[in-house]
Amino acid sequence: MELTDFLSLIHPAIAVIFVFPLIGNVANLAWQARQRRLQTANKGKSKIPPVSGPEHRRLGELLTGAVVGLTLLGLAYPIGKNIVKNQLWSSPTSIFILLMFAATIASLVFLYRAKQKLWRGVFATLTGVGLVVLGLQDGVFRRTDEWYWSHYYYGIIAALLMIFL
Repeated sequence: MELTDFLSLIHPAIAVIFVFPLIGNVANLAWQARQRRLQTANKGKSKIPPVSGPEHRRLGELLTGAVVGLTLLGLAYPIGKNIVKNQLWSSPTSIFILLMFAATIASLVFLYRAKQKLWRGVFATLTGVGLVVLGLQDGVFRRTDEWYWSHYYYGIIAALLMIFL
């Protein structure tokens, strides 16, 4: 196994080991939070602990960061491979791509810190635009003619849904 083979396995391994179990935990806590709200609205008491709602939010934010990070990692491999293959180390495009990665990560961090709806919308939009712009770079296999089968489009849609919802 060469280094490129190992690097190509990092994205799916993190998805299977970290993100998929996190999806199950978030979905379980979402169900508990909803059941608790329904029970307290009808009866006034519930056996479900009150921490299920805040815990759902905390794990949901962690899931959002994991999905966006996984998407960035999935985009970094083909973009980096294209830069190395074409020897574009010091080109303006490579510098732009590095700045876009940094700006997208910074926007996600600021999204977590923002409390007002306006700033949350601004940073969510900046994070989403960063993902889309990075996804449109050379080297990323998009399968545009068959978008309904494309791993790229489903990954970007999943990341954007996690950011905006």
